Amino acid sequence: MTVPFSKPIKRAALLRSGGKCEAVGEWYGLPVGHRCLASLAYGVEFDHYTLHANSKDNSLENCAAVCVKCHKFKTAKHDTPLAAKTVRQRDKFGLGIRKRSTFAGSRDSKFKKRMDGSVVLR
Repeated sequence: MTVPFSKPIKRAALLRSGGKCEAVGEWYGLPVGHRCLASLAYGVEFDHYTLHANSKDNSLENCAAVCVKCHKFKTAKHDTPLAAKTVRQRDKFGLGIRKRSTFAGSRDSKFKKRMDGSVVLR
């Protein structure tokens, strides 16, 4: 779950942006080193540069005032997959929870499926 930025942080980020989108580079679907510069008058969203799930950082340095299009791109292509990976790794290494397949032929199954379709015990 993403924790929203405080109002003073949002105000400072919006002032810093000069009313233009602060999205820069590939993470936002732009060429390397290019800034979006879309007007934030049509909608502004406040994005965590570093995913909140990984950093727990709600400071101004981790806040970007971006347009809706850029935020949607970064969320879909970068943030959501990274958050899912973080959860999987925490489950696997931190909590010892592993995905187990139970169908015949899987590595964790006590059964083995042969090429002719028959199923035998390993």
